[in-house]
Amino acid sequence: MANEQETPVKQEQTTEQPEEPKKPAAPAQPTVDFLDETQQRAAAAYMAYLDAERQLEQAYKDQEATAESDYARAVEQARKQSQEAITQARKNLETSLTQARKSMDEALAKARQAFEESRTQALKAYDDSAAEFKKEHDDAVSQALKARDDSEKKARVAHSEAMAHTWSVFTKARR
Repeated sequence: MANEQETPVKQEQTTEQPEEPKKPAAPAQPTVDFLDETQQRAAAAYMAYLDAERQLEQAYKDQEATAESDYARAVEQARKQSQEAITQARKNLETSLTQARKSMDEALAKARQAFEESRTQALKAYDDSAAEFKKEHDDAVSQALKARDDSEKKARVAHSEAMAHTWSVFTKARR
C-alpha cells in the first residue's frame, strides 16, 4: 500500500515539472532581469517589514514588561516606606507609653503621702500623655498611609501613561 501511495505522488511530480521559459530575443533579456531584481527587492523589503514588525512587537513587550516592573517596584517601595513609618510610629508610641508609665509610677510613689490628690493627678497625666501619644501615633499612621496611597496612585498613573504611550507607538508603527 505504501508503494501505491508513493506512486501517484511521483507521477504528479513528474507531470508538474515547470516548463523552461522560452528565451526571447536578446533585447527582452534585460526586462526579465529587471523583473527578477524587482522581485528580489520586493522580497527583501517584505522580509525587512516582517523583521521590523517582529522588532516592534518585541519592543512593545519589553516596554510593557518594564512598565509592569516599574509599577511593581513603586508599589513595593511605597509598601516598605509605609511599613517603616508604621513601625517607627509604633516604636515612638511604645517609648512614649513607657515614659508615661515611668512618670505615673514616680508620681504614685510621691503621692502616697497625699494618696487621693496625687493619684488623681497621676492618672490624669497618664491619660493626657497616652491620648497625646495615641494622637501622634494615629497622625503618623495616617500620614504613612496617605504617602503610600499617593505613591500607588502615582505609580498607577505612570503605569497607565506608559501603557498608553506604548499602545500609541505600537498602533502608529503598525500603520
